[in-house]
Amino acid sequence: MIERDEYISKLISFKDNDLVKVITGVRRSGKSSLLVLFKDYLLKQNIREDQIVEINYEKYMFDDLKDNISLHKYIGKKVNDDSRMYFLIDEVQEIEDWAKVINSLRVSFNADIYVTGSNSKMFAGEHLTYLSGRYIELKVFPLSFKEFLNFRGYDINNIENHFNEYLRIGSFPAVSLAKQDELIEAILSGLFDSIFTRDIVLKGKIRDEGAFYKVAKFVFENIGNNTSANAIKNTMNSHGHKITSDTVDNYLQLMCDAHMLYQCERYDIRGKERLKTNGKYYVVDTGLRNKLIGYRKGNLGHVIENIVYLHLLRLGYDVTVGKNMSYEVDFIAAKGTKKLYFQVSLTALDESTYEREMNSLLKINDQYPKYLITMDRLDLSKDGILHLNLFDVLLDKIEF
Repeated sequence: MIERDEYISKLISFKDNDLVKVITGVRRSGKSSLLVLFKDYLLKQNIREDQIVEINYEKYMFDDLKDNISLHKYIGKKVNDDSRMYFLIDEVQEIEDWAKVINSLRVSFNADIYVTGSNSKMFAGEHLTYLSGRYIELKVFPLSFKEFLNFRGYDINNIENHFNEYLRIGSFPAVSLAKQDELIEAILSGLFDSIFTRDIVLKGKIRDEGAFYKVAKFVFENIGNNTSANAIKNTMNSHGHKITSDTVDNYLQLMCDAHMLYQCERYDIRGKERLKTNGKYYVVDTGLRNKLIGYRKGNLGHVIENIVYLHLLRLGYDVTVGKNMSYEVDFIAAKGTKKLYFQVSLTALDESTYEREMNSLLKINDQYPKYLITMDRLDLSKDGILHLNLFDVLLDKIEF
């Protein structure tokens, strides 16, 4: 098993801090493997096997442990002395009132608790108040481009070809470890069915699958474009597909809940407030996008924008789209007191493109760092705006 050092290091740093560790992310992004790697770490630290309780709700053998009483009884039988225990619980959202149950385990046993979940809806609702201030979230994504190179055993030679492959087959760990095209296609089909059919259509109780997939195709085709539920409704209605904006909004929310889709809200730089209309959507994985709409070499600028957006999320930034009067900034990345501005383009060698991208940044009247990211090798920095090569950013040669 290939280690994902960044995540396992964070998990180790959280060990025994008295907070419940909640590991979230899209299905098959590596959350379960992270628990396995963490268990290996515990054993190497001389934690006994009988001090570790593992429960995976994707396995049929744990189907009877989805209520408070049965789970407490099961774990109680595993706790034999006053030793520090470690509870590793996979897909915790399968437990009814999971937050209440996990908090009960937290106060009942001398235990360090780690749970995973594949649906952000687990953080909604009043029941989460049971863990308010008592948990820390670790967000897990499919592979970054740097991790993809490691999983595939590639070096940085022919990096453009490797990047094109990354965009084509996507970033899920299982896909990246597969070598044959037939196996890659089979894994992508399984992922698509697992996430779309199981986590979205079935759990979301979607009755009109045809309408849902039309909405999904629309938003996947328009990543990086300003849009809204109402705009999607109008477009679909104009093509003869009758649907309400509330239904579209529900479909979008279900995809976001499953971590398949991310909404990037707009932020008014002058007014210093988030705007509720016309945000952008980005997908968690280009391989699944290709599975739904077909692999296309066009629109590469917005695909690269999608990759940079995910990179900033991996770095722990809160990311919004910037609105500055009539100008738009692709990304505002904020973390604590730090704020960064980004324009992303396939290339800026064309003079009109260069002026457009630079003007969006030059019109911002503050002293926070501003960057232009393209695939160009020529340094296009100007007036304090730093031009960065995309691969230098994705390979962490640039520290933000």
